[in-house]
Amino acid sequence: MNKRFIENLNSFKEFMLSDDVPHYVIRYCNQLNEVKWIWFYAQMIEAVMITDELEYLFYVLKWILKTDFHDLTYEMYFYDMTNPECRSQSLIKDEYWTVYSEHYHAQFMEAMSIPH
Repeated sequence: MNKRFIENLNSFKEFMLSDDVPHYVIRYCNQLNEVKWIWFYAQMIEAVMITDELEYLFYVLKWILKTDFHDLTYEMYFYDMTNPECRSQSLIKDEYWTVYSEHYHAQFMEAMSIPH
């Protein structure tokens, strides 16, 4: 999968509504108004930047898009932390892992109700 779809909002919209993405992504995008499109585009820019696993990201979106998420990169971190195979196929590039782990660790521990 090519990262060119994220070059601008119009190319993003076109790609996200095309036959090149799974139906659950199209269903999600069909419900977006203009403000939500801009918000989702901004979320995806960061997500695409921190991953080399675009196909895997789109696979994981199947679950993320079913929730009322507010931070896609946190959802990627959460998925990596709760996925038993996360380190063999992480969504987050190694060079970003430490930064995102420091940023999201407390939030993750709270979500899992683990004292930290």
